[in-house]
Amino acid sequence: MFVVAAALFVLPSWLLWLAWHRAIANEKAIAGWRQYLGDAALAAAGCATVLELIFFSSWFYNGGSPHGLMPAVGIWKIAGPIAFYALIASLILSVLGKGKWRWLMPIWAAAFLFAAYATFMLDLD
Repeated sequence: MFVVAAALFVLPSWLLWLAWHRAIANEKAIAGWRQYLGDAALAAAGCATVLELIFFSSWFYNGGSPHGLMPAVGIWKIAGPIAFYALIASLILSVLGKGKWRWLMPIWAAAFLFAAYATFMLDLD
């Protein structure tokens, strides 16, 4: 099931890479505070993506099931909430950032949430 989760997170990872690529390409020689907030938003988005993959890896390894059964305690219990808060922080910081890459962040967030939802729905089968 982890292979399915990793395959579903290819699209959010690609969108995040595209946003990083555009942010680096448009970087000015003198960065202002909006540039720093944009870099922080992209870093938080990267952390959210990696932590969500760690969450699913630990969740499936410890026997997690979306049917209401709680698996054994593992890193999933910490990684899941941190990934969610990093997702929210990246969206808030991207609003304050500067550059055209900001328009990729809501698309990344939608793809991120879809990948997480689809992973849980595919685990139901």
